[in-house]
Amino acid sequence: GRRAPPPPPPRHSPQAAAASEHSTLQGSQGAETNRALGIAAFAGALSTLALLRAAARRRAGARRREAVITRRADGDLEIGYRNEETGETNYVNPWEERVDGDMELVKQGVKQRPMGNIYHEYTGPVYKQVPVVEGLSFPLDPRKYREPLEPPPPGAKWGDGRSPDGNWYMEVDGEDPVQYWQGVGRRKAACAVVRLFKGTGQFIVNSKDAREFFEHYPYRWMKAIEPMAALSVKNDYDCIVKTFGGGKSGQAGAIRLGVARALQEIDYNWRPLMKKAKYLTRDWRMIEPKKTGQHKARKKKPYHKR
Repeated sequence: GRRAPPPPPPRHSPQAAAASEHSTLQGSQGAETNRALGIAAFAGALSTLALLRAAARRRAGARRREAVITRRADGDLEIGYRNEETGETNYVNPWEERVDGDMELVKQGVKQRPMGNIYHEYTGPVYKQVPVVEGLSFPLDPRKYREPLEPPPPGAKWGDGRSPDGNWYMEVDGEDPVQYWQGVGRRKAACAVVRLFKGTGQFIVNSKDAREFFEHYPYRWMKAIEPMAALSVKNDYDCIVKTFGGGKSGQAGAIRLGVARALQEIDYNWRPLMKKAKYLTRDWRMIEPKKTGQHKARKKKPYHKR
């Protein structure tokens, strides 16, 4: 009564073993391929969903902005646009100035056409052809804002203490307001506020005659008034300046830049000449600062090896 021994394990042939390994390898490769395809499809779906959400937000923002503008302005406020065919806009940009006859010279081939976008397209709110800040309703609330409560007329500049008509005025000796033109200039640590009036050529700096202010140093006096002398209008305008900061040389350079900017406000056709002479270029040269741990800006401590 002995129990029979267990049957020996089946012996597989080499062909069967190779076939089983090949099928296993194919199955693993197929699983990896399916996994990669699933990840790529999931990433594509996420990117598509993100694009759809961004487009929906843009449409919702545009509808909300249009609704707010329509509700606040009662039809007087609209979005700025430019007609592609005619090039006309529904707004007037007072700072978009050009020299007289400039485009005619470009058409004749005498002058090259300016490269790039000179002025950025405006797509914000427009009130009676005047670009305004988004979120305001006109007339402004007098309990929150000072006069003027309405924007300036189309084509008139605003800000920097201008009157509602876009110009600067000053009362002199209690008489009627006199128009003036203003420019601000800087050089080194100096700053100058220049005002030009119709007059006979007076040059006043900080309530003193310019020669006395610059200590009868002709180079600084001539440097300060150089733009007016170059245009031969020195005796046609009175120049009143308030300057502070820096020294006499820096203040003379600041006055020169302020005078050039004020002359540009008088007549924009003077700009090419002053620009070529670099009267409208802010001089960026400054004194180099002292370095920590050193004697001066460039002087170094002596080096000793031992």
